[in-house]
Amino acid sequence: MVALRNHSQLLSYGLGAVATVTVMRHHAQVFVPAPDSAAHAQPPATLVQAMPAASAMTTALLTGAEGAWAKGGVYGPLEGKASSLVHPIILPLLFLVTLYTGFLGWQWRQTRLVGVELADLRKQLPKDEDPEAEPSSAHKELKAQIDKLTQERSELVQGKYKDRHYQISSLLLGGGIFFTAYGVCNTYFRADKLFPGPHLYAGVAVCVLWALAAACVPFMEKGNETARTLHISLNVVMLALYVWQLPTGFEILMKVWGLGIPWF
Repeated sequence: MVALRNHSQLLSYGLGAVATVTVMRHHAQVFVPAPDSAAHAQPPATLVQAMPAASAMTTALLTGAEGAWAKGGVYGPLEGKASSLVHPIILPLLFLVTLYTGFLGWQWRQTRLVGVELADLRKQLPKDEDPEAEPSSAHKELKAQIDKLTQERSELVQGKYKDRHYQISSLLLGGGIFFTAYGVCNTYFRADKLFPGPHLYAGVAVCVLWALAAACVPFMEKGNETARTLHISLNVVMLALYVWQLPTGFEILMKVWGLGIPWF
């Protein structure tokens, strides 16, 4: 629709220019000089004065039409305020999702560590102990610890933290990168340029850290403790950058909200 409107504008300006020139030529033909001075006939002074003005007006109109055709409205609703507010509204919500994802990951880690601790305690139980003999106090204390950890691990397993952490992390990775790229593209659509600065650089770093943390998962599944430590470290740095992004993102949100541009 925008392109069609711009084409119509350009056509109307062109037709107006042609009509102006035609009318001026008609007025030039109304004045008929005497036969003996036909060879030396000069156009009327009013016509000579009007021609530069008409030419300037025609040039200005055509230039204005070309500018309207090449700039505003080229990307349609993607340049509007509604589209510009998508990134600064969605990314703070994804920050909350990041916190929840971290909680799920921590709970899954606790589930795994409790299982490892249980296995170590069970190895300490005497294998040749007489079942009819009175167990020692150390044996009773060990069994009490095993029973407590078994109950705790059962509750953690019922939470299905591993599956939930994996699923929500996948959504966070895809959604975070998509809406970050959407914000960058929207800035270009609206301003015809990007604004390199701390907010842009930190946003790119957050996306890179998301990808690197996700790349550790296949190694973590095989029990690689180095990959687990690296995964946690990358996410801690990412979270710190994300927190630092929030104030600068709020400033950008306020600027976009105050822009005098259409919503769609």
